[in-house]
Amino acid sequence: MFRFPSLLSRTPRMLALRPCWLSSMSTNTAALLSTNVDKSIHDMSNEELADTSTIPGWEWIHSPPRKFPRGALIGTVVSDRMQKTVNVAVDRFRIIPKLRLRRRYTRKFMAHDEQEVAKIGDLVMITPCHRISKHKHFMLREILRPKDKL
Repeated sequence: MFRFPSLLSRTPRMLALRPCWLSSMSTNTAALLSTNVDKSIHDMSNEELADTSTIPGWEWIHSPPRKFPRGALIGTVVSDRMQKTVNVAVDRFRIIPKLRLRRRYTRKFMAHDEQEVAKIGDLVMITPCHRISKHKHFMLREILRPKDKL
């Protein structure tokens, strides 16, 4: 039967290495905590929050914020005849190396538009959501460029 080693069964060499590891850990932690801790995020103004260099600990963030939400698609509205629903055509491109061509693949998604603000020809961003109906599982996030503006 396998038994996990207890803290009492450690060798003297292992116990001698432990304080060294703890001391290096505590100095790194102290250096982390000493930088820009005097100012809280809640006390900062909007201008200071807009500049990421003034936010304490910003450089240690492992995953910076995304440019787009996860799974977001950008496409053109091709139909807005349904109530609170728009049909969005999303173009994707694939390169065929043998023929040196770029093929365009178009797929249409139905997206939920609660306020019915999207019109035909608008460039929109849609994000995935829970299934609303049989064919509709995207929501309109924002209108990136209306049809009349270039």
